[in-house]
Amino acid sequence: MKAFSGRTVVVVLSTLGTMMSFSANALTYQVGHRPEIGKVDAPKTIKPGEAARILIEAKKEGGAGCGLLVNFGDGSDAKQFKMNQDGVKFPMVVEHAYKKEGKYTVRVQGKEITTSKECKGSASATIQVGSPKPGKAKGQGK
Repeated sequence: MKAFSGRTVVVVLSTLGTMMSFSANALTYQVGHRPEIGKVDAPKTIKPGEAARILIEAKKEGGAGCGLLVNFGDGSDAKQFKMNQDGVKFPMVVEHAYKKEGKYTVRVQGKEITTSKECKGSASATIQVGSPKPGKAKGQGK
């Protein structure tokens, strides 16, 4: 049986280190990057009780899952979604019916939900429910 020299052992260990490093990098690549919320498209005006169709798009896609929160601005419960899980992907559509007239801002922002880190970024859109209240024209005095 032939004994290995110190140099040969170093080469073998160096090769093992490279292989282990490669596996760790492959795992990181497989997980991917979290998506970034891009924009929110919503109707400019709707009638009270009518469902607003709200489209949420990504600025940057990613393969990893992430959490987001949709707040409708009317005091109702916000909705949470885990992106890239259970078939939920960008672009996504959420519907919401506003009961009262008024101007509402829909806000979409990242939120950590259980083991899903928050999606990056945020976006918003304004919806007028019913007719806008009359106001003074620009440039008129008090």
